[in-house]
This record gives sequence, C-alpha cells and structure tokens, in this order.
Amino acid sequence: MSGLRQLQQKTVARLVAAVLALIGALPPPWLFGLTRMLAAVVFVLWRKRRSVSIENLRLSGVAKSETEARRLARESFLSFALMVAESLVVKSRMTADNWREFVTLKLSPEAERLLAEPGRGLLIASAHLGNWEVAARAVAMLKPMLVVYRPFNNPELDRVIHAGRTNERLRLVSRNERNPMRFLNALSQGEMVALMIDQHVYDGRVQVDFLGRPAWTTKSVAMMHFTTRAPLIFAVAVRKGPLKFEVHAVGPVTAPRTGDRERDALEFTQALTREVERFVRQYPGQYMWGHRRWKEA
Repeated sequence: MSGLRQLQQKTVARLVAAVLALIGALPPPWLFGLTRMLAAVVFVLWRKRRSVSIENLRLSGVAKSETEARRLARESFLSFALMVAESLVVKSRMTADNWREFVTLKLSPEAERLLAEPGRGLLIASAHLGNWEVAARAVAMLKPMLVVYRPFNNPELDRVIHAGRTNERLRLVSRNERNPMRFLNALSQGEMVALMIDQHVYDGRVQVDFLGRPAWTTKSVAMMHFTTRAPLIFAVAVRKGPLKFEVHAVGPVTAPRTGDRERDALEFTQALTREVERFVRQYPGQYMWGHRRWKEA
C-alpha cells in the first residue's frame, strides 16, 4: 500500500474517532436530536443510497406506492443513524446490573430454555434490523458470545469503529479470519457464535427467495450448524422508544434433512431467511434497505 493511501486511511479514521468522541459526549436528548437532523440531511444528499432503498422497498412489495417507499426509506435512514447513536450510549451505560432497564426479552420458550442451559453452545443468526449492537450486548448477558463481523476496507477505520465494543462476555472476530477452530472452541465451551445472514455475498452462497426476489445468501451458517450440530436461534432487537428495545429470539430454527448437503444448506438458509422476512414485514422502517441485497451476480 502506498504511503499516500495509508495517510488517507489514517486521516479518515482520526476524523471519525473525533466525531464519535464528540457525539458520545452529548447528553442523549441532544445526541438523538442531532442524529435526526443528520439523518434527514444524509437522506437528501446521498442520492445513490436513497435510490437503492426506494427501489428495494418498491420491488420487494413491502411498499405499495412510491410515496410509501420514500417514507419507509427515510425511516430506514433514521433507524440506521439512531442505531449508531444508541450504540454509543448503550456501550457506556449498559451493565450486567442494569441491562434490563434498556431491554425487554421476547423469547420463544425453546429459545429461553437453550439460552439458560449451562454449557450449551448456540449459533445465533441476526439481520440488519433495529439495533443489532444492542441485540448482541443484551443476549451476551445471558451467555458469552463471539460475533462474526464484516470489517471495513480501511483497517485504521475498522479499529476505531470497533474499539470498546468487546468485553468479557462479547468478543468480535472478523469474517476474514480463517480459523474455524475459534468458533468450534467457543461452541464447545458453551458460548454463542453470532452471524448476520441478510447481506449479498459472492462466495460460499446459496440463492434463496427473500421478499419474493432471488437473493444470494451465505450458507456458512447452515454449514456450521450441520458440522457442529449446535442449535440455531434467530434474534433481533426492535426499537420501541428512546433507549428502549425488545429483543426477539425464536427457534431453534429447523429444516428437513435429506442427506444432500447442498440441498439441505439451501433449505436451512431459506428457513432462516423466512424469519428475517417476517420481522422485516413487521418493522419495515427499521430495516437497512440501502444495501444492494438483490444483486444478480
């Protein structure tokens, strides 16, 4: 990498760090007010991502008109901005003693039993809906968690964004890290391994139906489930008010097994995608519509 490129990456990272420190010092009412204004400005100025959001909403059938698509796209921009702001507040305020002041658990009986079972390793699948940072922090209060995340192309920025996100119960690992034993060890020690399942991928994928359109989706969650036989739960954190969330956890998710590993991976991933779809239809304004989810290649 050239020296100029490194300098650019470090400059961007330092600017982001300064902005995060500034907004993190604001009282929550001021922070959320500023967040709403910034989200409105970004919605107007970021034409490409706005267009992608509106098109996704319209073609998915979630929005029944252009007006509704635009309204939900605006809500989606705000939801993402609030997610960032909320995460800054929650990171410094949520503890093992007070986390239930922020979060209400809405668990299926089976999911509740699995989360409470000592020594039971679990796989957690989630999606970019509501506040996935809060979902991870809240569920990790019940059982330690290893979160697989997609790193930024700028390693300096990646370090800044993820600084302070880890603690003794919540650890992060880049999806680029090729060390499957790390996941297996976590599961064998009764911890959780969490992955996002609603982004377009190019490798290790299957094509499922998502909101009536074909979408390339990672099959790594299904393969990990088949290999480890660890039960899999789907979880999301839905925003219910200022710093108030409902964490929904359902499962274990299952699908018929035929012995054909590729076909079984497709069916299992489709079952997971149906859970994503169910929550997206229920809370469309809290989903991240700006991602190009339905790329053809």
